[in-house]
Amino acid sequence: MTSDGPGGVRPGWTQSDPTDDDDDLDRAFGHGTASMAVRTPRQRVRRSALVGVGVVIAAGVLAVVLITIISSVQNGVGGVFPRPDAALDRFGSAARDVSGVQRVTDEKPKKTSFASYDVESTVTVSPGLPEAEQTAAVDALAAAADDVSGNGVRVFAVADLGEVQVGVSADVVVTEKRLDLARQLAAIGGVSGVRCSWGDAGPSDDPADQTITVVTHGTGNALGAIVAKATQETRAVFPGATVESALP
Repeated sequence: MTSDGPGGVRPGWTQSDPTDDDDDLDRAFGHGTASMAVRTPRQRVRRSALVGVGVVIAAGVLAVVLITIISSVQNGVGGVFPRPDAALDRFGSAARDVSGVQRVTDEKPKKTSFASYDVESTVTVSPGLPEAEQTAAVDALAAAADDVSGNGVRVFAVADLGEVQVGVSADVVVTEKRLDLARQLAAIGGVSGVRCSWGDAGPSDDPADQTITVVTHGTGNALGAIVAKATQETRAVFPGATVESALP
């Protein structure tokens, strides 16, 4: 072989086509990869601006979501984050608006499980109210308990009507049964007062969990007769309920 000169092909070497390098890149990586367009400064600035706007929008959306979650947590979501003190405040406010209510006293909330509480208040109702107005007051308290209960908090109360004290829950029907039974037992000879609610285990609407206390000066056989009659009448309404007696 011969050389084409100082800048030519050396003997034994084959002259390559200047386009071979581009062809090799095309074969290896696909057409159009032999060279890449270089962005101008203006294009780079525009791209950076678009990315910045996207980041700001995403941050705004995230902030709104976080605020919503925090607000939901503070107000209680699905019983996961209950607020028993807030429930007591709401019930107390509603109870004080009921005609005939003189005073509302809150007890300490009782935690019943990981994210559940029972709260209880004592509501003093004017003992001088006519029976119909006392009934209306108790019904209104039950409606308030139903309205406030939720988010892992159950609301209960004891309505102190003077001669009788009645457990109030969100179940209006059970609450009215307690009121009617308390009045019925108060009419037994020798009984001066009745408490018809629940036992030391805590508030409940289950019949067997009800505890009725008759207040009487009776002793001996007289006391036995009073308790027997009270037990008979009580278990006709709340099967399995507990009946006790106490001195005034």
